[in-house]
Amino acid sequence: MQDLIRGRVIKMPFNDVSTDVIAPNRYRATSGEDRELTALRPWVMGALRPGLNDIVKPGDIFVVGRNFGLGSHRETAVRIFKIWGVQAIVAESAARLWFRNAIAAGLPVFQLKGVQDLFEEGDTMEIDLKKWSIRNGKQPAADHAISEFPPTVMHILEEGGILNLLKKRADAELAG
Repeated sequence: MQDLIRGRVIKMPFNDVSTDVIAPNRYRATSGEDRELTALRPWVMGALRPGLNDIVKPGDIFVVGRNFGLGSHRETAVRIFKIWGVQAIVAESAARLWFRNAIAAGLPVFQLKGVQDLFEEGDTMEIDLKKWSIRNGKQPAADHAISEFPPTVMHILEEGGILNLLKKRADAELAG
């Protein structure tokens, strides 16, 4: 994982967004393999922001509210961000299960109280993993501290997710 993550902010100023809202099950493809979530993409968070799929671009960073991702375990509620090419999520707070699923998928999720007040849609966010801080490109002198990830979490993120990490370990064992 790079030491400096920089991207355009997509702001979702809503609290208590459930996995059912993020990835509504009724729009999921029911037959065949839909690895790109094509059937679901137009409906992702559509109850809050219709047309989001047409706005998000690879490299974006989402700024979200409190308790983001609450509810059931729903793999697609994390996977959609990876498919879109989102670099990171910065939340007021993230639901524990969704946070763990995101880390396991290789999607960094940072928590920063008051983040909603620091960014507007389209701002440039910089996440400095050497300083463990976040700043708005419009205010480069104002750093906001974030909690450092433990080494285990960093290792998972650096490998692009837990499945990649396990595959790499298995390949090393087979080769060794």
